[in-house]
Amino acid sequence: MKKLTVYQDEAGDWIVSCEEIPGFTARGRTQQEAVEKMKQAFSVYFPCGGDNCRES
Repeated sequence: MKKLTVYQDEAGDWIVSCEEIPGFTARGRTQQEAVEKMKQAFSVYFPCGGDNCRES
């Protein structure tokens, strides 16, 4: 399971990052927007859910 860090920067934007994957960061105007962007990034990086992949 990936651990995420969620925080608000000085400009008021919300940042979500994953220490286990360097450079894996999402930014949003709201906390929810940042989390949704991170979910989208994970779905691209892990297209079949990690361990749920099946060989063709």
